[in-house]
Amino acid sequence: MLKNNLYPFAAVVGQEEAKKALLIALVNRRAGGLLIGGAKGTAKSVLARSVQSLIGAQRMLTLPLNVTEDMLFGSIDLEAAVSLGEKRFSPGILARATDNILYIDEANLLRQELLTAALDANSAGINNVERDGISCSHEVRTTVIATMNPEEGTLPGHILDRFGMYADMQALQDIGQRVEVIQRALAYSNNTLAFCEQYAEETAALAAKVKAARELLPQVEVSDAMLMLVAQLCSQAFCAGHRAEIYLLEAARAIAAMAGRAYVLPKDVEEAAQFVLPHRMRKPPEQQPEEQEQQDDNQNEDENEQDNEDNPDDENNDEDNEDNQLPPPPPPLDNGDDDEDDDASDDEDEDDESDEDEQQQEHNNSNLAPEEQLADIDKSFRLPKMLLDLGKDRNVRRGSGKRSVTKTDLKQGRYVRAEQPKSKVTDLAFDATIRAAAPFQRLREDNGCALNIKEEDLRQKVREKRIGNTFLFAVDASGSMGARERMRAVKGAIFYMLQEAYQKRDRVGMIAFRRDKADMLLPITRSVDLAQKRLAEMPTGGKTPLADGLALSLQTLAMLNKRDSELEPILIVVTDGRANAVHEGEKDPVAAAISIAEKIAKAKITSVVIDTESDFIKLGLAKKVAAAMQANYYTLQKLSKENIIRIVRNLN
Repeated sequence: MLKNNLYPFAAVVGQEEAKKALLIALVNRRAGGLLIGGAKGTAKSVLARSVQSLIGAQRMLTLPLNVTEDMLFGSIDLEAAVSLGEKRFSPGILARATDNILYIDEANLLRQELLTAALDANSAGINNVERDGISCSHEVRTTVIATMNPEEGTLPGHILDRFGMYADMQALQDIGQRVEVIQRALAYSNNTLAFCEQYAEETAALAAKVKAARELLPQVEVSDAMLMLVAQLCSQAFCAGHRAEIYLLEAARAIAAMAGRAYVLPKDVEEAAQFVLPHRMRKPPEQQPEEQEQQDDNQNEDENEQDNEDNPDDENNDEDNEDNQLPPPPPPLDNGDDDEDDDASDDEDEDDESDEDEQQQEHNNSNLAPEEQLADIDKSFRLPKMLLDLGKDRNVRRGSGKRSVTKTDLKQGRYVRAEQPKSKVTDLAFDATIRAAAPFQRLREDNGCALNIKEEDLRQKVREKRIGNTFLFAVDASGSMGARERMRAVKGAIFYMLQEAYQKRDRVGMIAFRRDKADMLLPITRSVDLAQKRLAEMPTGGKTPLADGLALSLQTLAMLNKRDSELEPILIVVTDGRANAVHEGEKDPVAAAISIAEKIAKAKITSVVIDTESDFIKLGLAKKVAAAMQANYYTLQKLSKENIIRIVRNLN
């Protein structure tokens, strides 16, 4: 019978890749465990928990999100301390998970330092405990299965790399499968026992398959050719480090064992690569500008030589050219006359909307100076999410939001650990207080108390919560930004950053610099709608007073910090760096901008520079400004291709 009548593994509709990855993780612990990602409602947790019916006598332990260090790694045995006055080790979840399954639901919401330490201990096979006057070590051998919803936040690369495999679960699109999901869910709710019995035979067969594969696994050998293939695949994926090779090899061995073979085939390695490589695959290193220019020159020379050659066989040349070209896109599907009518009506609606937009654009442009332009917002520009990697925040802050994790002195938020109080105890950590007092009970008079607690035993809770951040956008609105619809793409990028700021309850402000000055378009506010309106109405034209824009940004953030020292604002500068307007009598506009950028770095302001320069000949001035600011540097083209913009704290 299934354990606790959990939803059967075989009853989950579709999701064959995730199922295969789970079986690999169950067969071979050395494959590094599995992280399952997917949107809400795709049965991630249901499928992960259902493996309990396949692991025989093993147990699945769940790691709660509010776990503390002592719960996870172990701490002092209170009973022995109170009754015997001895300091003994009480095992934590990691110790109990040895030779079992450790399940982490919503792993991306768990404290990253705890998740990293737990994964490292499992990888090393040992947990060293040095706390509460205890020093001991114990083995850790567990299979980690975790789930996460990327919409609620991602995991940094160094944590993803510690998971051997990754599987993605998408919502089913086939109507028949979706109907089957509904029917099975209703049947499970109406009569759980009868529903589970329907899949008992299939579940038993899968459990037997896992058991047989585990027994065969030690006999599975890997040839030198397969080792070469493993290394080649990891090299082609530009994987950092060599965890990928180890996990890929072990996953391939598990696949071979499930197939009943004592040797690994290329297809086993290729199948395992689908789970081991996706989350650690990187892009190739960017080519240096000199190398790129040399390559372009060589390519142009080759093309010129080819053009000058007289080849009498023109047909062969045409065939060669056709072979080098990409195939044409497939023709549109013919859906009948009704669809054509619908498409025609849709086109008419789009034309009407386009006409209205053009009329509005003409009206707005009529109010501008002759040298100014008003670009609309390119809403097709899909900027990735902003990921703040600001390190350990040691300051105590208050506020609300959903972005950054910070310590708080409010009796709200997650209790993460305890510490000795620096003043009066305001939030008593009862568990830590008892652990501190327990070893001394035999030396203290009981005074009729079961536990004698003194003032030096008291411990204060340390809590963490999420708060919003403050973003100040300093946008270059000079004439050079209007070329090649550059400003349209810039507005699109800022638009999507504002959208995310709204979701995370951040505060935003906006500065525009053009002509001969910088203007505060929008003071710091929570009104993202107003920020988007100011963004849409922002014209371009004139010179580039970059130094003025940076100076106003520094002044604004300094005043903001005086009013509220708990804030940790982030400055995002969007510019091509081509400063050509003097600043307060300075002769060199670029030198003035770099000088103020250095002041921003000294003020320890976390900043980002987004370089919009896209001309064939690049001056690289924005990159120099970013270096002076000690800012995170991105190009607009790079942001349009990558999945994330990582903002790291100024480490000056």
